[in-house]
Amino acid sequence: MGSLILEQLREQTRSAHLALEAQPLLKRLMSSRLTETDYGQLLQSMLAFYQSLELELVPATKALLGRHPDPDYHYLPRTPLLVNDCRVLGLASPGLIHLPLDFRLNGSGANLLGVLYVIEGSTQGGRLIARHLADTLGISEKSGASFFSIHRWDNSWTTFRRWWTRALEGTYQDDVQSIIDGANMTFSSLHTHLEQWRFLTHER
Repeated sequence: MGSLILEQLREQTRSAHLALEAQPLLKRLMSSRLTETDYGQLLQSMLAFYQSLELELVPATKALLGRHPDPDYHYLPRTPLLVNDCRVLGLASPGLIHLPLDFRLNGSGANLLGVLYVIEGSTQGGRLIARHLADTLGISEKSGASFFSIHRWDNSWTTFRRWWTRALEGTYQDDVQSIIDGANMTFSSLHTHLEQWRFLTHER
């Protein structure tokens, strides 16, 4: 992704990004007092989120790649990883819970790029989380942390940015606001979802 657009995205999504990081379930994830129960609740909530999100996201990304092919980038579905992590840790699947009503892909390639920017960019934070899980709970990619260990075998953040530079930058250079809107929508929708999850599970 071009550096100017990337800088715009970072700046224009900073507030939503910081608000998400401060959300109690995610904030607890990086605590030195993290427990397996805390981690399990977060995994189940993320599974519910991605189960719903990827119903639209996977085919939409496939269609965008059909219009703008790339030899390296592909979207790796997160749902199977989260299902496996929950299974390994003996957690029940939460079932399909629909996303907040304000989250809807609008058919715009630019809007979709904003969503992918957040998801693929989160793999960088996953590096820190994976190390923290290993240090605090002794959980590795093979024992319940594959979702946070994507970077070990799929360098999607790098290939996503390269795809942008190769095939998309010129096409969407006038749609930066739509990209920003898609990214902010993703941050805020995940935040809302996690807050609703706390309410549903009576977590405070």
